[in-house]
Amino acid sequence: MSEPSIKPAAIAEIIAEEIIRGDIAQGARLGQDHIAERFNCSHVPVREALQRLVQMELATFIPKRGVRAFSLSDADQDDILEMRLALEPMALTKAVANFTPEDMQQMEIFRLACDNAKDPISWEKANRQFHLEILKPCARPLLLGRIEQLQRLSAQRFHARWRETWRSTSDKDHVAILHAMERREDKTAATILRRHLSRG
Repeated sequence: MSEPSIKPAAIAEIIAEEIIRGDIAQGARLGQDHIAERFNCSHVPVREALQRLVQMELATFIPKRGVRAFSLSDADQDDILEMRLALEPMALTKAVANFTPEDMQQMEIFRLACDNAKDPISWEKANRQFHLEILKPCARPLLLGRIEQLQRLSAQRFHARWRETWRSTSDKDHVAILHAMERREDKTAATILRRHLSRG
């Protein structure tokens, strides 16, 4: 079999979104043979893709059972929310002091993508991008990496609980956060974000 054109990172990203959306059930086995056949590639990029998924905490390796899609309890989701409530306002406070006009343009792009989304899957992905984008100017790679992992994990709750009842709407909290950032009011921005995250 010739080496594939698709990269391990791309395989991992596709499977990651399927796990987040619930297309792949929690605890389901991620078999190398099946994935290699699906993407028409050898096992080499598949193994690397599975390692990436484990690093992203969207999969776990269980001896003698292989790699499985992550499985989260309600208590796990509560813990994830508490960690986000601790880390994201802190990162936002640092971001308010550092963002540039170009950063704000990117934030606005993702805010509008949320408001203009026509389906829950597009909205959730844009919402996740917005929540990471407003924090990026903090320029703390370790902090941002942990937050991105938590945001991925918490996205599963939306798809499991609220995707079916989702309705397109303009998010006033997103607007308020950006306005507070523009005024360099870090405490106000962090308070709004904390309230926003607490809803769900």
